[in-house]
Order: sequence, then C-alpha cells, then structure tokens
Amino acid sequence: MFKKKPIITNRSQSESFCYFCVCKFMIEFIRMKKNIILILVLLTAVFVSAQNNTEEKYLLTTKVTTFGLSVPSITDPYLSPLVYSGVGLCYNTDNRRYFKPDNTNYSMQSKFSLSTGMLLNPALSSEMLYFGANYGWGANYHFRLKNKLRILAGGLWDVDFGFKNVPRNVNNPVNLDMATNLNLTGLLMYDLNMRRNTLHFQVAMQTPILGYMFVPPGGASYYDMFELGNTANAFHFSSLHNKLGLNQTYSVDVPFKQSIWRFGLHFQSLKYKANDLVFMHNETSLIVGTTFDAISFGGKKRKAPLNFISTND
Repeated sequence: MFKKKPIITNRSQSESFCYFCVCKFMIEFIRMKKNIILILVLLTAVFVSAQNNTEEKYLLTTKVTTFGLSVPSITDPYLSPLVYSGVGLCYNTDNRRYFKPDNTNYSMQSKFSLSTGMLLNPALSSEMLYFGANYGWGANYHFRLKNKLRILAGGLWDVDFGFKNVPRNVNNPVNLDMATNLNLTGLLMYDLNMRRNTLHFQVAMQTPILGYMFVPPGGASYYDMFELGNTANAFHFSSLHNKLGLNQTYSVDVPFKQSIWRFGLHFQSLKYKANDLVFMHNETSLIVGTTFDAISFGGKKRKAPLNFISTND
C-alpha cells in the first residue's frame, strides 16, 4: 500500500495573490470614483452656467414707428393774418427702455417726428408749404396700480424746428419756427384680454412748461436779423404765460401672427405769443404703424451671446 503524500500549500503565495487582488480592486475603485467625481463636477458646472444664462437679463428697447395722414391748421401773423388749413403727412418714432436690468421703475424715452403739409387760406387764393421736425429725450417713473393698468410720469426735453413758406409774399415769404422746451409727460397703459388676443391701449400726453423760442418781430426781415444782427426782440423765454400746448395720442396695439400693429389718433394744440403776435398750430392725425422689441450689441462689454448669429461673423 502506498501512502498519500500530504498536500502542501504555499501560504505566502496565496496571501500575495489576495493582496494583489485587493490592491487592484482599490485602484480601479479609486479611478472609477475620480471619473464619477469629474462627471459630477462637469454636470454641476453646466447646470450653473445654464442657470446663469437663464437668469441673465437683457434690456429690450420698445420701438414704435408710425405714419399718418394729418389735417393741420396754422396761424402765422408774420406771414399772413389769415388761418391756413389743409392736409399733410407725418412720421413718428418712439423708443423706450429701462436704465438698468435690475430696476424696472425708471425708463428712458427718445422721440423723433417729421411732418409736412400744403395749406390754403380761406379764399383759396394763397398756399402755404409747411415742414416740421422734432426730437426729444426724457425719463419716466412707472406706477403699477394693477397687473393690467400702468401709469408713466416724467419729463422730456425737446428741440423743435419748423419751416413755413407763403410764395405769394414778396418781402417776407418764409418764417422759421425754432424752440426748445422742457415738457411734462404722462402715459396711461391698459391691457384688455380678449378670447384670442390681448389689446394694449395707450393714452399719451405732453405739455411744455419752460423753454426758449424764436419769434421775429412783425415786419422785420431775416436779412436785418441775421445779417445785420438785429435780434434783440427775436428770442424769448417761454412758459405758461406766453406758450400753451398739449399733445394727445390715443392708440391701441393689435397683435397678429408675426407682428403688432398700432392704430391711433393724434391731436396737437399749440398757441404762443411774442412781439404782439399770436401764433397757433392745431393738427389732427390718423396714425398707423408697428411696434416691436429689439436689443443691440456692440463693443467689448456688450457682446452678443454665442447663440446669436450676425452677418459680420
């Protein structure tokens, strides 16, 4: 009978193999843990960046452009004691935006308008050609009484220029309107919810308070005033004692599929006096135009986001 030989195990080799397996597992676990941590860090960074992009606010400029057909009535005693009335055309732009993204109580406003017309005297024997331009800049404070009702109140400084020509006059056929004013402004806005659309109603008013204006003396020629320097009585301080005016605009914004159209009526009433002459300008206009929000980018600090595409790129 043969005796079985006892099995001899190498304990040191077994322990070394176990140690090797444990070390390898720990190394793989640490590597996997690093990858997990790296992925979590990247996801967190992407989430924070996306959140910052969604929370970043941009200042939009509300732009309104309108064209209109007007019925003006002008009294200019320097050119004629008669009242001239007729038809004309007008163009208006109005831009408004907040000063800062985090403050929606104050906003700035800029306005520009052009107007022209042909007018006749009551006997239809003489005509007057008229051209006018006006630019203004101001600021408003926003009162939010309700969700649908808002009131804007503030001031606006403007520069006014007008050109009037009566070809029948031989000695003084032309008179210029030049003035600058500090105006009080007010705007009432109300949103009316319909079944499919929301109509935006506006009532805007503006009246001059203080200013400076050019009014030539009766019978004086422009040659005497500007060539010879006789302008002593041509420039006058204006206020409520010698200048009264009121601009009113009633409009409604109607949204369509891809645009918002504005329809409205504009009324202008102006009366001023100097050098014993009384001037008047009354005008009613039917206006139609569009309104939209826009944003501008430029320079190093106001770069467009990466998802904005420009033809300059």
